[in-house]
Amino acid sequence: MLQSGSTLICLGISLYLSCNGASAQSLSQAITNMSSATITVMGYNETGFMNTSAYYGPYGDISPDSNSAPKPNVNVDIVPGCNILRNQFAVANYSGPLPCTLPGQGAPSPSAAAGGRRLMQAAFQSSNTSAECVSLRGKVVLITGASTGIGRAAADRVAATGATVIGTSRWPWRYPAPPNWELFQMDQTSDDSVKQLISRVAALYGRIDALYLNAGRQFFGDTPNSDLRQMQLVFETNFWGPVRVFQAALPLFPKTGYARVLVTSSVESQQGSPGYMPYNAAKWSLMAFQEEWVNTHTVNAQTNIHIVTILPGTVNTSLGYTGIFGCPELPGAGVGKQAIESYTQQGLDPHDVGEAAYRLLINPTPPLRNLIMADNQFGQIIPLMCRRYTLPLEEFYVNTPNGPNITAYQNGEPKSHKTFNCSIHCGGQQFCGAGNPGSGTAGTDTIVAY
Repeated sequence: MLQSGSTLICLGISLYLSCNGASAQSLSQAITNMSSATITVMGYNETGFMNTSAYYGPYGDISPDSNSAPKPNVNVDIVPGCNILRNQFAVANYSGPLPCTLPGQGAPSPSAAAGGRRLMQAAFQSSNTSAECVSLRGKVVLITGASTGIGRAAADRVAATGATVIGTSRWPWRYPAPPNWELFQMDQTSDDSVKQLISRVAALYGRIDALYLNAGRQFFGDTPNSDLRQMQLVFETNFWGPVRVFQAALPLFPKTGYARVLVTSSVESQQGSPGYMPYNAAKWSLMAFQEEWVNTHTVNAQTNIHIVTILPGTVNTSLGYTGIFGCPELPGAGVGKQAIESYTQQGLDPHDVGEAAYRLLINPTPPLRNLIMADNQFGQIIPLMCRRYTLPLEEFYVNTPNGPNITAYQNGEPKSHKTFNCSIHCGGQQFCGAGNPGSGTAGTDTIVAY
């Protein structure tokens, strides 16, 4: 029997794989019975640095501070002549005045309101800072991927308003118990697991007023040489997973009045980053999921359920610990550790994204597509996005006189992601195909070996 505080080191756990002589079923039961054991996979602690109350910290004054300058401190004209921050995306505000007025409080200064315009004016009218905020007190909010990072921060923030918050995690027993909300088990790649979770919510609370589809996993590996099953697992997790939860939750939404769905896409949905293809594709597909819903159900107010996407840049989360690797050589090459170091050094605090999510939930007329990242990252990403929306594909990723300079971007991700290459198994040949898949499986609710 594993004791509390012990460490389990294992390369892979599934119904088809044993570890240290123990069957996967007995191992899973042992893990379930542990109160604070640490799981280590390929040398990376999957709970990571987030397993501390000091990291999360309590939210302080949750009232808007009308005297503080709004963040991000980003000019919508960061690239002259490029209007994507005016007519394609809004910048998600996480500091300064709220986008609406709390009951009993005066309206914030219009000049201090969050900038940006929404994607589709037909779906929502412009945000009105004098409009009254939606009260979340007593509402039921379901947040997936709430064990760490953005989901955990959003759950903490929303629960502080008096909402009933249910978070989900594949392994909730690994993480600190939330003080004022519930963390339930759910694997969104499993039909049965999702159905059980929604049935549990229905039995306990009877409805869902807001759903935040946040859970997802990162991918590391080049497309030509990565194991296809690993790439399929990324898409199953990051796209079909949210769709599966959305479908199951729909019957619990109110038929009239407030009903809100937030979706964590990514700024990676707007670019083809080296070493990230399945992740890029899944996050891109979430944008199509939203757009289809707007086109079919939101325009002309055909439904009261509105879908809002958040596109974070680099955020200081544990995605490097829980990522999916295209081949078994990459973890040994320290790719996960490299990602974590990058997130730690450059990433936005998850609390900021959690605050932005809260503001999008209470905003009666939120922008539909919202960028959020550290201020200095806007200078790298916005020029690239401007090229995307104004130039042919062959000119997106190269500096040409026809668009803004993207040297900062080229010196960032494209260089750092060169190590996300699975041709290492065949001596560095460019296109040698996927190597030995090892003992990993792309099955449901498994910790793959890489």
